[in-house]
Amino acid sequence: MKSLAILTVLLLAANASAQNWNFSGSLENTLWLADDVPPAFLEFDDGYLLDPRLSLTFDYQPDPRFFLHATLRADRGFDPGTEPDGELRFDEVILRGRPFGDNLLNIQLGRFPTIIGNWVPNHDFYEDPFILAPLPYSEINGINVKDPLGSSPTAIETRSKLSGATIHRLKENWSSIIWGPAYSNGLSVFGNTDAFDYAVDVKNSGLGSQPSEWNFGEGDFETPNISARLGYRPDAAWALGLSANRSYYLNEQAEDVLTLGMDREDFTQDLIGVDLRWSHHDWLLSGEVFYVNYETLHEDLESLSYYLQARYKAAPGLWIAGRFGQTLSNEVAIPSGGQAPWSPDYLRAELALGWRITPDVLLKTQYAYTLVTNDLSEPSKNLLILSLGWRF
Repeated sequence: MKSLAILTVLLLAANASAQNWNFSGSLENTLWLADDVPPAFLEFDDGYLLDPRLSLTFDYQPDPRFFLHATLRADRGFDPGTEPDGELRFDEVILRGRPFGDNLLNIQLGRFPTIIGNWVPNHDFYEDPFILAPLPYSEINGINVKDPLGSSPTAIETRSKLSGATIHRLKENWSSIIWGPAYSNGLSVFGNTDAFDYAVDVKNSGLGSQPSEWNFGEGDFETPNISARLGYRPDAAWALGLSANRSYYLNEQAEDVLTLGMDREDFTQDLIGVDLRWSHHDWLLSGEVFYVNYETLHEDLESLSYYLQARYKAAPGLWIAGRFGQTLSNEVAIPSGGQAPWSPDYLRAELALGWRITPDVLLKTQYAYTLVTNDLSEPSKNLLILSLGWRF
């Protein structure tokens, strides 16, 4: 993938004088504020994190049937704070072909976000009214990606008796229902008609895999992630979607602890999702609900996660938005008797304000209140975010 990324940049640079290429970029400065252990995928210890991000986007389209796209970013980690000394990476490198020259059929290869749900197509900083991703995309669960025994009844009982933010202090061990936009590598076929959208993709890592697992060479499609989505737009106001996914949640480090008779393909994550979107004048409402089942050595583990959000355009360039979400998981039988939760149950309420000062300058702020309702972990309840972005 690194060689493909370098080739992309060189090809675009070679065509710098042509009219069929485009270069753009943005710079966002985001201040994250939280006490003690921050929620979501954030990593900082001093109560705050200043996270600048530079994004450079290259597009090359010599004709309607061929499209090449790359997004290069420099920041303090895909998950803010995970790379305190800074990181340079390609989040997207896409080679797309349109055999018929229109959107009826697209075939693309490379590194790109998941096709699941309706948040990802609108997750860009300048399109999303919020700064933090919705709850199903931005919170860890009790699936241990390094050790299959980490989801055993014994391990679950041990965790349930500990106090403190046990899971949130070791975020590198855990999974998520969907980890942000899930920029993994693979092949996708998608398209749309007047009323329908469809998409199918095969990628190298699961929806809940961590960013370190997205890179080309990780997984190598031995345990592929397969997703599908069908969307329906009955009119200009409504958009509905149905998504499904099968993937495998153990990462390659787990192979060191797999015993005889175990295989990574035995540990599946199956997801079904429904999404909706409705717009009318100054109002935009949207939401998603996901049911996910994890296969383990013992009984299956289940979660239901949803969110609903609303945005109101109060004046030209000024909006207010609210969002509410929950993630609920089943309890499992434990060796000492009775049952215990295997994953934190979350409740999150959020409020956001946005002001587009100019067409290219955007100021956003957000407050998020996150509560773990079954006391399995104790991340900071309060998160305040302030961000200023400039597109060029």
